Amino acid sequence: MENRKIRWILIVGVLLFLVGCSSGQKETSKDESDQTSTVAKNEKKQEPVTIYLTRHGKTLFNTMERTQGWSDTPLTKEGIEVAEKLGQGLKENDVTFVAAYASDLTRAKETAGYILESSGQSEIYLNESKNLREACYGKFEGGINDEMLQAFSEHLGYASYDDFAKAAGNKSWELSADAVKELDIYEMAEDAQTIKTRMQEQLKKIAIDVEAKGGGNVLVVSHGMSINIMLSDMTPAYTGKPLKNASITKIVYEDGEFTVESIGDTSLID
Repeated sequence: MENRKIRWILIVGVLLFLVGCSSGQKETSKDESDQTSTVAKNEKKQEPVTIYLTRHGKTLFNTMERTQGWSDTPLTKEGIEVAEKLGQGLKENDVTFVAAYASDLTRAKETAGYILESSGQSEIYLNESKNLREACYGKFEGGINDEMLQAFSEHLGYASYDDFAKAAGNKSWELSADAVKELDIYEMAEDAQTIKTRMQEQLKKIAIDVEAKGGGNVLVVSHGMSINIMLSDMTPAYTGKPLKNASITKIVYEDGEFTVESIGDTSLID
């Protein structure tokens, strides 16, 4: 009788132990499942980096047709309006930015400010970079545009700028920058390779930084000649056509490569 009681006690003990182990395994599985679910929710989906590159709004020197590289003049009323119009167009098309960059020149920073404000994104911090500046034109800074155009055209062996432009085609921006460099008595002007290198390196830095944070849309405000020279070897679609103020050049960065999707698009401001 005593032995029978002992056997029953042992059987009950074993059963209780097995039930406890089973419950523990279920709880552990549940905890692991919850942790996996939490990690999945916290992981941000990686997006490509889409750069909305634009030229600043119209300035006083643009209106007066004076050479404006590192020299700087404020936006005109028209320049402010086109920047605001671009911001509104971006908002209407649900384009939101994760970051914003501009040349350190006032006209670019002002343009970026109006774009962000009009698109409802004024809280985004504006990063400034001298690498996004316009080309420096040296002795021609502040002078009449036509005088510079004629000077470098003759230096390159052409009777007029029109003759030079027809012959140069999509190389006109690079050739003109090199000619201005050669004519500059102050040794301040930049050649095409210098401009291209700083612009492309800065764009790559921006893309890598934004990619590391999950990607998304980026606003970049720069300048006409610098943008054109930068684009000259980035896409076979490049024509060298002058860029309008506040036009958009869209560039996508993914898997370590840039793809130029459009150049000088004005659909958001027309």
